[in-house]
Amino acid sequence: MKKGLIAISFGYILLVIETALGPLFQFGQIRMDGLVPLTAWYGFQHPLPGGILAVLGLGILSEQLSAMPAGLYTLAYAGEYLMIRYISNHIMCTSAWQQVILVSFLSIEVVSVLSIGSGAAEFLWPWGFAQALLNGVLAPFWFFVFDKASSFIFSEGLRPGIKEHSEV
Repeated sequence: MKKGLIAISFGYILLVIETALGPLFQFGQIRMDGLVPLTAWYGFQHPLPGGILAVLGLGILSEQLSAMPAGLYTLAYAGEYLMIRYISNHIMCTSAWQQVILVSFLSIEVVSVLSIGSGAAEFLWPWGFAQALLNGVLAPFWFFVFDKASSFIFSEGLRPGIKEHSEV
């Protein structure tokens, strides 16, 4: 439960940053998006049934900061999470190049659901595929950031009531 709340918190921070600073990191219809890699990162680590609750929460949170029709982000992120769980149960995806390909593939699913569901299917080619490629290329960076932030949050030094001892 704690890790699910951390993933939702990461998603909220990413949504605020992407909303506030989005034009700085945008070229045409392509933008830096950390939510698809966040969902993939979370999906690799947290199995069903508990893991999907945080992903559904992330989708609902994304819808609040978007003009897209209701349910699209929830559907797209849930589909991505379920595909990650299926693939990770049947195939080992440990190396960075496999993660790049997998996140690119899953980004196509997310972009397709969002583009077609919002009535903008014409943006799927070439912008949607370019967005998917960018998400895949940046996936190792995002996984590194999420791993470091998660390990920092769950490290011994941040737990209340635990004092570090130093010898003089």
